Amino acid sequence: MQISFDLGNMSFQNNSIDGQTVSAHLTNVVRKLQEEASDSNSMEDPKLMEKIQAKIKSGKRLTKKEESYLKEHNPELYLQYLRIRRMAENLEHQLKTAQSKEEVNDIIFFAYNSISDKDEYKTAIIAALDEVVREFKKTDAYASLPSNNDEIEEARKTNRNKGEGLEDEDENASIGEDDFDVMAWSPLQEVIDSMPTLDLQS
Repeated sequence: MQISFDLGNMSFQNNSIDGQTVSAHLTNVVRKLQEEASDSNSMEDPKLMEKIQAKIKSGKRLTKKEESYLKEHNPELYLQYLRIRRMAENLEHQLKTAQSKEEVNDIIFFAYNSISDKDEYKTAIIAALDEVVREFKKTDAYASLPSNNDEIEEARKTNRNKGEGLEDEDENASIGEDDFDVMAWSPLQEVIDSMPTLDLQS
């Protein structure tokens, strides 16, 4: 029985019939191939790490593969990346709940001002926030927002007047029947009113 194969630079020939010898040689070949593969992976590491760092600095999200690689090879940077992503996601959530473009600008202003000048990842944080703001301003939700809070109040008043025509008349009638003013009432005034008064005549 003759066994012969070629794996790249490694060639193996065996004229013996002994199965254990073949098995030992195959084990050695596989081990050498694994070592070469791990060596080639370690040569790619600096390039991949540079790519990941560039993405973080530019405010981009990492892929799952890049995240797991970063977590394994640079846990400290991975934690900073998670912090940056959390800040960006928090800003994104706040922007989605804004009622006007003016409020959007306020939210953005406070988000940027909350970044410390001493934070060594300030550039990456700003880039991530910029990315969130840029994406949000492209949405229909942002385009449909009123410019400022005054427009919101006007829209509310208009909606109230349209939907409450008859109800307003009923409310006005009931207000006329009962002149109780909630804003002017105080418990102290009630006590004072219930106290006896002295009428001194000279």
